[in-house]
Amino acid sequence: MKDDPSITLDYIRSRHFSSDHCGFYPRPDQLPKLKYYEWIISCNGSIVERSAPWLKTYGMQYAKWIAPMKSLVDAGIRTVYENEESWFANADTPDTYMQGAMFLLTRKTKSGQILAPEEAIDRITLLKMMTSWASDFMLKPDVLGTLEPGKFADFVVLNKDYFSLPLEEIYSVYPIMTAVGGKPVFWRADFAAEAGQKAVGPQLKYLNIPKTDPSGTK
Repeated sequence: MKDDPSITLDYIRSRHFSSDHCGFYPRPDQLPKLKYYEWIISCNGSIVERSAPWLKTYGMQYAKWIAPMKSLVDAGIRTVYENEESWFANADTPDTYMQGAMFLLTRKTKSGQILAPEEAIDRITLLKMMTSWASDFMLKPDVLGTLEPGKFADFVVLNKDYFSLPLEEIYSVYPIMTAVGGKPVFWRADFAAEAGQKAVGPQLKYLNIPKTDPSGTK
C-alpha cells in the first residue's frame, strides 16, 4: 500500500482475506490490525486440546493465545468455526462435529486442564460462528447462513437440544437429518423410522459417544 497507491484500504478490505486454525494465533497485538483490514478468522476448537502440550515448552502465559475467541469477538473481528475432526479418526467412527466446538465453550482439555477460561464463548456466539457469520467467510451471505425468504433452505435436525444441554455434554449432539435447498439428503436410521422414511446417507458410529447412545461405540 505504501509503494502502490492503487492498492487502497478499500481494495484490501474487498479481498476478504482470511486465515485459519488459531493455534497460538492471533496474538493480542495483531487484533487491531486484523480489525482494521477487516480480516476474517477461522478457528478450530480442537486446537485447544492439540496446543495444550506446547505450553510446557512456551509457558502457561501463552494459553490466552490459543484460539482467543472471546478477544476476537470483542475486538469486532469476524470469526467463524472450522472443524477437521474426521482427519483425526477413522472415517467410519469420527468424533462428532461438536466435539471440537465444545473446547471453545469450556476451554477444558480432555485431561481436565482449563486454559484461559476468559477466552470461552457462549453457545449462541458459537452457533453464529457456524451459521450466519460463516456465510461471510464463504462470501455468500445473500444465500446462506440464516433461514429466510430468498436464501437456500439448508438446515439440520439435531438429536438433542443444543440450547439446554450442559456445556460439557454438547459433544454428544449430532445431526439426524440434513436438508439442502429444503430437500432432505440425509436421514439417520432411528429418526427416519420415526418419520416413516428410509435411512439415507452414511450411518456413522461416533467415536466419542457412550454405548448408551444409539450412535455410540464406547
